[in-house]
Amino acid sequence: MSFPFSLTYYDPPEHLKRHLTVLFHFATDAELTEDAVSGALAQFNIFPCGTGEIAFDGPAHPVTAKANLSAGTTVAAKFRMKGPWHAIGATLTPLGWAALTKEPAQRHINRYFPAEELLGSEVTDFSEALSARYVSGELTPEDACSALGDWIAAHLGTVSPQHERLIEQTITWLGSALNPDIEDLFPTLNYSRRQAERLVERFFGLPPAAVARKFRAIRASAMLAKEDLSDAEAAAIAEAFYDQPHMVREISRYCGYTPKRLGGDGQPILKTLLQMKNFHRLQEFRAS
Repeated sequence: MSFPFSLTYYDPPEHLKRHLTVLFHFATDAELTEDAVSGALAQFNIFPCGTGEIAFDGPAHPVTAKANLSAGTTVAAKFRMKGPWHAIGATLTPLGWAALTKEPAQRHINRYFPAEELLGSEVTDFSEALSARYVSGELTPEDACSALGDWIAAHLGTVSPQHERLIEQTITWLGSALNPDIEDLFPTLNYSRRQAERLVERFFGLPPAAVARKFRAIRASAMLAKEDLSDAEAAAIAEAFYDQPHMVREISRYCGYTPKRLGGDGQPILKTLLQMKNFHRLQEFRAS
């Protein structure tokens, strides 16, 4: 199904770049939108208009709140939204999720739920007021994204410097190769192996090996969705998986489509989201 939509990214302000990869505005006037999202990183989304449902590995769950949170997923999440559907959103780094929600990410993996559950009634009041101003035309999409960033900045808690460094080192390791060796991670962390595994799961939602597996599939999908896949990228993808059936299974699990369908007309939102903008921004995460 092909339909018109717009997706615009905005750079977060400098003081938020360790907590957010991007702010974004999505809009479609289609009566019904059906697609999938990979859920690589945590999300904080406000829907000024549009309701629907989202499904992970089981029954669909309703999406009716204005403000919603997701800590990420272990599978592709398929959604159906009744339009017009507009979203004002922020993609959170693992540090951003921890500082904003004060919750272990693994406790909320494979969930998409009202933000009020973790952020209280204040976020409901804010999202309803922002939505009203956006729908009336008082706020442009960029203004609305800026207001969301300001609200997030005002509600961030602190994360210990030791845990910030663990997050930074894990991100560096994830970006070191399409299929990074888990044995290269632990020597960079100032914890026992067991402690490090628990902490990576706390901040990334999954143990290290599972995090690497998810990002491998999503990054490979992004490469395959490109119209100008290079020989070097094709070789890197081939080397990252045992064989082609393994690649197909992994990409299907995390993106919801087999590789030969990526880049087609049937999943336009997924194709746009798979351009790795968020992952590139995640790799820019650096300790201050």
